Amino acid sequence: MARITATDVGLKYPVYTTSRQRSILGLAANTASFGRVARDAGNIQVVEALRGVSFDLKTGDRLALLGRNGSGKTTLLKLCAGLLSPTTGSLVIEGSRATMLNAGAGFDVDKTGAENVDHVGLLLGISRAGRKELFEDVADFTELGQFLNLPLRTYSAGMIVRIMFALATSVQRDILIVDEVIGAGDAYFVEKAAARVRSMFDKAKILVVATHSPAIAAQLCNRAILMESGKALLEGSPEEVWKAYVADRAHAEEIA
Repeated sequence: MARITATDVGLKYPVYTTSRQRSILGLAANTASFGRVARDAGNIQVVEALRGVSFDLKTGDRLALLGRNGSGKTTLLKLCAGLLSPTTGSLVIEGSRATMLNAGAGFDVDKTGAENVDHVGLLLGISRAGRKELFEDVADFTELGQFLNLPLRTYSAGMIVRIMFALATSVQRDILIVDEVIGAGDAYFVEKAAARVRSMFDKAKILVVATHSPAIAAQLCNRAILMESGKALLEGSPEEVWKAYVADRAHAEEIA
């Protein structure tokens, strides 16, 4: 069984600045969507990246995180991936995880796509025969053909994302965590990615994805949360939350 249970989760980190920088930071916090600036018990200035976030994901849940840049989506993904720990509240995660957070992370751009796939397979402890099957799977999903024999530095962002997504979903994990890098793919890739995720749910259990795309949210997910200034403002269906997100952006633009 897989499960992610967040109970009143918060994350804050100290910011050591000059007086002028503190003024700029305070002004930015009042006009942007990222977590608020506060002070801790020791009177040290902190940014509250997440505040009081709660949700419960069970087997079969596919959650889209929506919100403006800096609203806390990626921070929340890093918590779910185990890369960060909450400073307040509780986060309980059951199940193995695969993550896709940074485009090209861990790849050697001077090596070919095929060499990078083989290297990742080696890091995952896959046998030589298994790595051959892995390459065939990646080649079939990405449809990159002879590009797999060229260095990654010749690839577009969308091509790299195809390889990343194929690798992240090639080895079975209970929980898949994906950042907005999937948006670098075209509409055809998004549809293929959605079909691949749906097929994974015979074994894979939970998906958490941050996105600015209503198509990705609708095709990949059955739940969504709207993030703003480190808080979860609204939870519901992807369609409902997307409407709220669009209305929030329109309101912010009117004020600006």
